[in-house]
Amino acid sequence: MPEDQINQILRTPGVYHTPGHFQYPVSEGGKVGNHLDSLFLIEPIVKEDQFVEWIVDDICRWIDAEKLEFDVIFAPAQMAVTFIVEKLAKRLNVRKAYLEYTYAGWFGTELVEGEINKSDRVLLFNGITHQGRCVGERLPHFVENIGAKVVAAAVFAKSTTAGVIATEQHYGTKFYAAVQVDIKVATPQDCEQCLLESIPELTPWTKLRDS
Repeated sequence: MPEDQINQILRTPGVYHTPGHFQYPVSEGGKVGNHLDSLFLIEPIVKEDQFVEWIVDDICRWIDAEKLEFDVIFAPAQMAVTFIVEKLAKRLNVRKAYLEYTYAGWFGTELVEGEINKSDRVLLFNGITHQGRCVGERLPHFVENIGAKVVAAAVFAKSTTAGVIATEQHYGTKFYAAVQVDIKVATPQDCEQCLLESIPELTPWTKLRDS
């Protein structure tokens, strides 16, 4: 993506929060969310139609360069993510399918829209990958259990965690990201900020997303 476009997107208020002490996903139903020292939100970006067009344009350039062929785009049913997927699927004339995604930020286990068939070739997409698990484990495992084939993965932003690095190594040039952001992710037990004498307030990511 052209540098001037990326810079304009990243200057959008509310996109990148750092430094801080954030929880993503938010703990619910006995599941405990991770602690992050920075937070990147896709929600403010998709409010601007021009930004979404730029993102779709750049993903399409990558798809052409890699000569990717696929039948369906598979993504979490996070509203901000679907804004990008809808335009990308329409541009490319392919189907889209969405995996259950909770308000707190957890992936579910069922498709909530669309379908993936055993013979399908699939492009995975998410707004940001913090740990690499979304496009490195959760989404591809769902596809593979059906018997379909993952051909590539794309996110708008990626962090610098070991899981993201492993995901990049797995996909090689078949992994797209426009932006890399420095985000440390830890369990509550391993969170360095939680070990401080004066613990910074832990902010749920939903509080910033919905503000």
